[in-house]
Amino acid sequence: MYALLFDGAFVDRVALRQHAREEITNSELIQACGAGDRAAVRALLEGFWPFVTAFEKAIDQQVSRLPIRPLIEKFGQDRVRNFFSEARKAVHEMHEEEGSHAELWRESAHQTGASLDGSVPSEGVETLLRNSQARDPVQFFCWLAGTEYIAEELATFLCAQKPFLDLFPGKKWLWGDAHIEVHEGPSHLEIDEDLARAYHPAADDEVARTSLFDKIRHCQRLFAEAAADVMRLNYARAADV
Repeated sequence: MYALLFDGAFVDRVALRQHAREEITNSELIQACGAGDRAAVRALLEGFWPFVTAFEKAIDQQVSRLPIRPLIEKFGQDRVRNFFSEARKAVHEMHEEEGSHAELWRESAHQTGASLDGSVPSEGVETLLRNSQARDPVQFFCWLAGTEYIAEELATFLCAQKPFLDLFPGKKWLWGDAHIEVHEGPSHLEIDEDLARAYHPAADDEVARTSLFDKIRHCQRLFAEAAADVMRLNYARAADV
């Protein structure tokens, strides 16, 4: 099991979670989904599919190129040797889980009549895709963390909206349920932030803390911008189905 390098939260998770919740609840697209607007749900599923399916591949690529030298310089070779093996396993497990989540997203599309074939990313979703492919491990793990905050808050919000759940068999959104489940051991969010902190080059904790917070917050904002793009570009098409 992955053992965190650092004890306790480093960034202000309460503030970041609140920011993510605000981005979700202030989104016209997500509000329409919560109200049971089938066209909005189709737009959500179709519009974000290019990111959902590419995100899994981005994690897989990162597993193969995680640098070990910065960690050895910071923590010493003996400590890093075992840790790095576990870190790779943890990121690989994230990749596998994102693959299963992508299948749940596809199933949601099938259940609501959304068409994922030929989904072309909007400009906002394209920006998300570019950032998810960051080669810098600090940027990448902050991106994973920001995505996790958004996914958890999206799931929490929509899984509490009866008109939305009424659109699915058994009144359950399986993708959302998968993001609300409590996992054994450190959460993906804790692992993401732990690795982002480990790779950050700043010796000053406050400099590193501010940097990680800002990068994660930036990711959250871009999701909100992408949602606005999807509402503008995908909603009308979904409504015509």
